[in-house]
Amino acid sequence: MRSALLVVVLAVFLGAGAFLAEGRTDVGVADASPEQVASRAAMAPVAMPALNAGDAAGVAAASSAAVNSAVQAVDAVQAANPRTQIGAAVLDRKTGMLALGTDGTTQFYSASVVKLYTVVAILHRVDAGKLTLTATDRDDIQRALVASDDNAMDALWVKFGGAQTVSQTISLVGLKDSKPPAVASQWGETKISARDVTAVYNYVLRSMSPASRNMIMDALGHAQDKGADGFDQAFGLIAPPRQPNVAAKQGWMWINSDFDLHTTGVLGSDDRYVVVILSKNPANAGSAAARTIVNKATSAAEAALPQPR
Repeated sequence: MRSALLVVVLAVFLGAGAFLAEGRTDVGVADASPEQVASRAAMAPVAMPALNAGDAAGVAAASSAAVNSAVQAVDAVQAANPRTQIGAAVLDRKTGMLALGTDGTTQFYSASVVKLYTVVAILHRVDAGKLTLTATDRDDIQRALVASDDNAMDALWVKFGGAQTVSQTISLVGLKDSKPPAVASQWGETKISARDVTAVYNYVLRSMSPASRNMIMDALGHAQDKGADGFDQAFGLIAPPRQPNVAAKQGWMWINSDFDLHTTGVLGSDDRYVVVILSKNPANAGSAAARTIVNKATSAAEAALPQPR
């Protein structure tokens, strides 16, 4: 009798233990069924928790401080070189924070930076199904962006509407300061601002088709040290030693008594920062002096942005 009772007690105890084990949420993987393992894997967190309001505010504040420090650093370079006018803008695409320098909305002659405007307009037509590029067209776009080739730009300008390409990009992006050239054939005399060029880059990265975006950014990521005209365009954002993950469109032009020298582009593996530095310098000071100033302004802006980029 006692033996039978013991068997019953043991059976009840073991059954309860089995019941408790099945109800636990920390069953070892070795003891679990495939279904249990799959269920637990599905429930496991795979991403960091979302930022709460306080964290988001902190990120935004840090971003605002960084981009504002960057343009203030550029303004300080301008203050130290009163014969040079510098327009600066820096955008943190991760947070949307944009900072403008003192002359961030001032109009400058575009020089070759307008090539970006024209290519955006052309590729928008492609994206809209209104245009099919020929092999020659594609080659002209590459040469205009990689080597800043003026002959390639001339061909694109004539074939695709000249000043209308600037007007179209102004309309597409909602630019506030840019204007087509007063003399339609003089594409380098398009008026631009640091604020507007920043917006063009953001439009390329956010709104264009992947194919068009990649065509532009890949070309700018392989900008040559020497322009097609022999000018050394390895200054500013692509000054040696060239930093990784930089894509840039440079511009230079002598006009009247001025020498305009511009560096524009994006930094970071995720194209996080858009940096635009436009400058108007006295031509009689020489291009080397202008290059030195733009390099200093660019280095100062980059130093204010968090690492890694």
